[in-house]
Amino acid sequence: MVDSQEANSTEANSTEMRNLLRNSMLILMAAQLVLTGCSRQTVYSHYENIGTEGWERRDSVAYVVPVREGGTFEEEVGIRSTRIYPYMNIALIVAQEAQPSGAHRQDTVYMNLTDEKGHGEGEGVSYRQLTAPVSRIQLQDGDTLRVSIRHYMHRENLPGIKDVGFSMTRADEE
Repeated sequence: MVDSQEANSTEANSTEMRNLLRNSMLILMAAQLVLTGCSRQTVYSHYENIGTEGWERRDSVAYVVPVREGGTFEEEVGIRSTRIYPYMNIALIVAQEAQPSGAHRQDTVYMNLTDEKGHGEGEGVSYRQLTAPVSRIQLQDGDTLRVSIRHYMHRENLPGIKDVGFSMTRADEE
């Protein structure tokens, strides 16, 4: 009888430990989500489809970002590419203008889409998605940011670029 009680007690302790461990993991994951959410608030994220005929150098992709509350923002550009993209990297020109504050800038962003062995970088199966930082920008309350992205490659038409994206997150206030 003692062995049966001891076995039940051991089983109960084991169940309690599993529950405690599971609850602890859930609390840690929730805390991580809260802390991550507080440190990087996405205020804009959008991808534009390029089309099946390729991305012409003269064709820019445009985004209009209304800014309700001013501050400092971190910007990223994103590329979704397929296996038919003919190069290892891509160069992008990112032009920005904020109205009515008048802030403007132009940046060149270089992204490696494959490694030296030709393996695709980034995440995805049928296409790869990569992001790269553009800049930090200071915007005022009520600004509207107009962003234009175009490729800066020697080839006029780039096959294999599926989508081009732009995102903006509020920078940590220190």
